[in-house]
Amino acid sequence: MPSHTPLGPTAILVLGLAATAATAQEGGPPPGAAGPPLSVQVLSGMGRAGLLGLMSSNERYGAVQSRVAGGRSMAAVAAQPFAPQDGYEDAVSEVLTPLSAIVRLNRGPSSTASFLRFSSENRWSDMDRSENDGYAVESDSEAHGVTASYLFAPDPTLLMGIGIMADANEVDLETNDGSIDIEWRGLRADLLKLVSPNWGVALRAAWFEETTETKIPLPFTTLETKQDSTRLYLQADALGSFSAEDLGWLPRGWALRPNIGAAWQKTWFEETENSLGAEVTGPLGKSSDEYGSVYAKAALETPAIGVVHPYFGLGIDHEFANSYSELTEESDYLNSFAGAAIQLSPAALINVNYARYDGFEGNRRKEAFVIAFGMAF
Repeated sequence: MPSHTPLGPTAILVLGLAATAATAQEGGPPPGAAGPPLSVQVLSGMGRAGLLGLMSSNERYGAVQSRVAGGRSMAAVAAQPFAPQDGYEDAVSEVLTPLSAIVRLNRGPSSTASFLRFSSENRWSDMDRSENDGYAVESDSEAHGVTASYLFAPDPTLLMGIGIMADANEVDLETNDGSIDIEWRGLRADLLKLVSPNWGVALRAAWFEETTETKIPLPFTTLETKQDSTRLYLQADALGSFSAEDLGWLPRGWALRPNIGAAWQKTWFEETENSLGAEVTGPLGKSSDEYGSVYAKAALETPAIGVVHPYFGLGIDHEFANSYSELTEESDYLNSFAGAAIQLSPAALINVNYARYDGFEGNRRKEAFVIAFGMAF
């Protein structure tokens, strides 16, 4: 990436680390050394391109989970006798506090580079009460998860990773005093590739094994259901990075980062019996559900104000698959976001971000406030 390109939030962190690492080896690099170690080159290149930040972010993954969860909530209400079969709405507000750290396993000269990455996801979610012909949807949830990944780079332009994940999510159903407890374990694979000075691609695949326990109070008992499911999640992104020297109309010191991508998920539900002996499959009586969307957005990064690096952007989002599309009329969204990365040290930063999705039909909305802390070693 050209040295004049302004830095993304993750690049701020890893390039600060790169500068430190390049001069911290017993008074400086060895005589005749051709620049910093490969591990630093990988972090610098992937960070400048925004690919490390994209790999670390669960923003798109979270948007998919929110829409699927909302659809399942609507399906649960629609399954009641005489309940409407369309016309549902939802509005979700979230607070997220992810923590992450990346550790270089090769600190000196090497032909390949390896890393360990650890992260913790913490989320609090509130689905506002909405009513449809007297039938209401409303819930609160809290989720906490961890991920540990091994990353390998054979050269500065390619980074591959494999990791394990675990998560627990507690949902309170405000409309009937019920609860849903979800636990899952998973495997995740990532691939980041720099394809040109201005473009990179990021691929993600994840497989999950889930167990869901649902409790619904009834007049004389509590209806309990325990169900296992498996889930496949795929995501692909192309991410660009352009400065004023690439695009003459950009003010000096600004950067444009376009992002085009797609995400898709399918869940398979195992048949089970509830505590009353009734057979249970998935929502709407189906054995699986599916969701997919394509999206395009662009972020503008402004010149830094001291240690604060602001950015903002807009995008659009279109669903191409949704098992619950008949329950709510919404398939296109406006995505808006703004935030700032605050550099705490050469190897630590806080990223503060507010983002929202607003359906063009006005039937679905999601907003999220994120405070993320990251470190590199």
